[in-house]
Amino acid sequence: MVVDPTATNNPHSAAIRFVGEGQRVLEVGCWSGHVTEHLVARGNTVVGVELDPAAAADAEAFAARVHVADIDLAPLSTLEEGPFDVIVLGDVLEHLRDPAASLADATTLLAPDGRLVISVPHVAHVDVRMMLLQGQWTYQDDGLLDRTHLRWFTRQSLRELLAGVGFVATRVERIVVPFGATNLCFDRAVVPHELIEFALADPEATTLQFVVEARRSGNDLLANDEPVAWPPLADTQRLADLQAERDALAAEVEAWHRSLLVRGSAPLRRVWARIRR
Repeated sequence: MVVDPTATNNPHSAAIRFVGEGQRVLEVGCWSGHVTEHLVARGNTVVGVELDPAAAADAEAFAARVHVADIDLAPLSTLEEGPFDVIVLGDVLEHLRDPAASLADATTLLAPDGRLVISVPHVAHVDVRMMLLQGQWTYQDDGLLDRTHLRWFTRQSLRELLAGVGFVATRVERIVVPFGATNLCFDRAVVPHELIEFALADPEATTLQFVVEARRSGNDLLANDEPVAWPPLADTQRLADLQAERDALAAEVEAWHRSLLVRGSAPLRRVWARIRR
């Protein structure tokens, strides 16, 4: 995998920027070193952790050392002592059975002013919402519904995960993918335009991933967004007006039917009146 550290709207380049320079870094899920290489080029010392032995061997070309481990089974604190300035968990937490426990363990290896750099998938992307409305949940080989994902996150659940270990997001980048541009399976043609507008009113609707830097204290940037300005499904006064119009039209139609009946039956009523004489 080739990583362009200057790219925009990219989780790898965002993580590289967040780490900075001259840091002691623990990179969890370093794979073959595609990010590690750029971290080291910026003067960082990197220790890697990787599940796949072959990928870990490739990463050793850049990292000071690489541990081959499944952190669901071997907590980070059993592999390293720390302290680290930054712990990177890029596209890692969604693969874990207990991300909260793994994250809590990771923070024990941070220096007092140490930082977490995390990227996670956002399950409330508009394409997921449309897919679910059509009764679908189809795993893919990669992307948001990667079949190896065990967890997904919303902005609120990510905040809660960080708060659970005493951290807040101090820098945030959103990886944005427009409506209909993911690899998720749904029939866009049958989605009512009004429903799409309703879903897109959420400011996070096109967020595919969150990339955050988190610290033990600071201004929680995930909490600073304006509340979602959901469009009203039905304005109360407008609904009352429409109901009144409906009732008036119904009364008018009924009166018209009665009028037709009266006019149409007039000759019969005249004949009946003569017979009765």
